[in-house]
Amino acid sequence: MNKFKAIFVLALVLISMSAISAPKVYGKLNIAVNNDGSDGVNEKEIDLVSNASRLGFKGKVDMKNGLTGIYQIEYQVDITDDNKEADFDQRNSFVGLKGNFGTLKIGTHDTPLKLAQLKADLFNDLKGDIKNTTDGENRIGSFFGYDSPVFGGGVSISVGVGKGIDDGVDGTDLDGEFGSNLSVSLKYDIDVIKFVIATEKASIKGYDHNRLGMMIPAGPVTIGLIHTTTESTVGNSIDYDATTLSIAGKVADGKGKVKFQYGTSDKSAGLSQTQIGYDHKLFKNFKILTYHTVRSQDAVNSDDAHTGLGIEYKF
Repeated sequence: MNKFKAIFVLALVLISMSAISAPKVYGKLNIAVNNDGSDGVNEKEIDLVSNASRLGFKGKVDMKNGLTGIYQIEYQVDITDDNKEADFDQRNSFVGLKGNFGTLKIGTHDTPLKLAQLKADLFNDLKGDIKNTTDGENRIGSFFGYDSPVFGGGVSISVGVGKGIDDGVDGTDLDGEFGSNLSVSLKYDIDVIKFVIATEKASIKGYDHNRLGMMIPAGPVTIGLIHTTTESTVGNSIDYDATTLSIAGKVADGKGKVKFQYGTSDKSAGLSQTQIGYDHKLFKNFKILTYHTVRSQDAVNSDDAHTGLGIEYKF
């Protein structure tokens, strides 16, 4: 923990304990029976998978004068892994300040560019996550972020600063200084459309990205779009575009959701990902889900298939 973080945490701790609300414990358990298929060369494998199950707690501190301290600690857990020594993977964990000026956060967090996908990725955290077709899904430590209040009838701005990657003199990749990574997004959110444009420079994987995210309600369905352009910055010579289109519609009196998603990418020759799925809410915070994903890559002449049936409980 650097000096800035330590001072920030200490400031929150020293605030009157009577102003601190009890932290809220929350989490998500998502377990599926998954069948990993292939192009017929390899044998199929059936296994239980933990789809980004997580556990965390968060809370706030009334600091008076219109200021609120906020905090969150969250970890991803794999409850199907028989390796009892496996570490938890840190997710968004931070301390911050919230007021009329907006929200400041410091710690580990998703970049504004990653969040610009909105919820258009209908298979997020599953085998068909868009990270299989595009980079830009970055969560970084040493993160300092700012989210503006909503203004102008639905407009907001987010800025994130952290460490990127610099190209060394000898061609090696080196961790950049704090501030070398910059991510900015502009969001317009009203009833008829959610629209985000974002950019990220010097990401932790050595790329520059631009992204357009969009969600449009259209009668009984919602249409989603994510388009990302990627340019290399440290000599890895990969410049490409990736696009994902999704459609979701409610059925069964709103308890069910039918999902379709198609993604294509120039990251690899002939890379595409086609998915269908269905979610059904049995009761509050508890649903069953099923999905089928086919990912093709002409470059390696392969077709991978993933079929799953699972349950999810949020608390």
